Amino acid sequence: MTAAAFHLPERHLSLLEFVRPFLLLAVLAFLAGFGGYLILGPPNVMSLTPSTSATAAAVSPEIPASAPATDWNAPKHI
Repeated sequence: MTAAAFHLPERHLSLLEFVRPFLLLAVLAFLAGFGGYLILGPPNVMSLTPSTSATAAAVSPEIPASAPATDWNAPKHI
């Protein structure tokens, strides 16, 4: 056998041909992740109006308005 038997035709690989499978995989992964978020995410993800539980929590907070204000950044005393 000679070297001519193993000669492959020269083919120029462009950057787009190299990156295309990775781009398709990235698009597929995004669609799968976003679709999974829409299906398995919070119950009000696809609704255009805010949920009633969020508005009810905003209207009636658990801490009464008469409770004293606390200083969350108070210095620690040892």
